[in-house]
Amino acid sequence: MPQSADPKMQLHLIIPVVNEVDNLRNLLPYLAGELAGRGTITVADGGSTDGTAELLRAGTQVRYLSCKQRGRARQMNEAARLDADRYDVLYFVHADTRPPRGFYDDICRSVEAGNPVGCYRFRFDSRHPLLAINAFCTRFGGLACRGGDQSLYLTRSAWDELGGFDDGMQIMEDYDIIQRAWSRFPFRVMPRSVTVSARKYRANSWFRVQMANLSVFRMYKRGATQRAMVEEYRRRLRPW
Repeated sequence: MPQSADPKMQLHLIIPVVNEVDNLRNLLPYLAGELAGRGTITVADGGSTDGTAELLRAGTQVRYLSCKQRGRARQMNEAARLDADRYDVLYFVHADTRPPRGFYDDICRSVEAGNPVGCYRFRFDSRHPLLAINAFCTRFGGLACRGGDQSLYLTRSAWDELGGFDDGMQIMEDYDIIQRAWSRFPFRVMPRSVTVSARKYRANSWFRVQMANLSVFRMYKRGATQRAMVEEYRRRLRPW
């Protein structure tokens, strides 16, 4: 049996949201049970109108943060500044993503092994064979195989050195911070998977989502503006 990770390590789990109340109802009790007093969960809300605030204020053991500005990078940064000295590790999770059981121990062991930054592989909540190919690729290196859906952890010292997410980014903020982390720290892709909703693919199609992702990724690599990338993504995909 592997030894448990150091229970003294405090984890700050941050979930940026806009209108994700249905996902939060199921996700938050699960995360709170797994964390079991070894850290804090903060829901960083960018202006939801679906009852997210009411859910969080109705007795859930999770901190609710009404963010000053919308934008995933800004929301995550604002949450990360709360009680900054209290936490050893920051862990960023999307509302439609479910980390595996034992994620606290996985992250702590990875940090203790000398990896101040890392993420999981992912799999979808769908048996679509093409999505299985996407998921398989997340075990490999390379920027094209990364993304915020894999959930990203950083030690507090690594976070401070990197300066957090780029507040000016509306899209691709996860790729940006991962690239900056790679230049300074060991980065580990942990050999288990988070489960990610396939709702974007169900609302569009595998081909349409792939083409949108490829187009925006190429724009990012060429240094396109945030506005141009956001407009391209919205042009290609229906809301999900």
